[in-house]
Parts: sequence; structure tokens; C-alpha cells
Amino acid sequence: MELAVLTPLLILLALLTVLAYRMVSAEMTANTLAHAAARAATLQRTPAAAEQAARQSVANAPRTHDLDCAAYTLELDIASLEPGTTVEAALTCHVDLAGHSGLGVPLTSQVHGEASAVVDVYRSRP
Repeated sequence: MELAVLTPLLILLALLTVLAYRMVSAEMTANTLAHAAARAATLQRTPAAAEQAARQSVANAPRTHDLDCAAYTLELDIASLEPGTTVEAALTCHVDLAGHSGLGVPLTSQVHGEASAVVDVYRSRP
């Protein structure tokens, strides 16, 4: 009798655990993508090329990461690409978790990732 009452609660607990895992995984992926964008920007010579490379690295994310961003915004701080300067990237992603929760309810969340990368001090000048 008690097992019949506890089984649905245990299943719900398991589904909530999976959902929590997906949220943490999405947050880590957003941080990884922000770092990839910042690093891609530091490898370029001009701010325009840096911004394009950063956006391209985030656009390629569905092929390399398990993150479905319905919409995202990428903010870059590229003041200069002189050796030793820092490029900062902030990524905000609206993630659809409906298919991953197992609860059958539409669920979206907003995850945020930030990273910075330093332009190589010893790279050659253009």
C-alpha cells in the first residue's frame, strides 16, 4: 500500500532531478560558448573580424553542444585587439527544456554565460 503511494513521488523526484541536471548543463554550456566566442575574437586582427568570428563560433554551437537556444544575444567588449588586452563576451540564451524535462509541460529558461580571453602578448603585429 505504501509503495503505491510513494512510487509517483519517487518518479516526480527523479524527473525533477533530471530537470535540475539539464539546467546546470545549460548554464555550463552557456559559459563554454561565451569563452569560445571570446577566444575566437582574440584570434582576429580587426574588431569587425573579431565580432564576426565570435558570432560564428556561437552559431556553430548546436553542432557541437547539446543546447537548443531558441534565441540568444551575444554582447562583446572589444575595445582593442592590441596584445595583452582583454576581450569579454556575455551570452544570454533562451533554452527550451520541454523535451528534456519528462514532465510534459512547456518550459523555457534563460541561462547566462560570461567569459574573457586575453589577446596573445607574443603574437605578431599586422
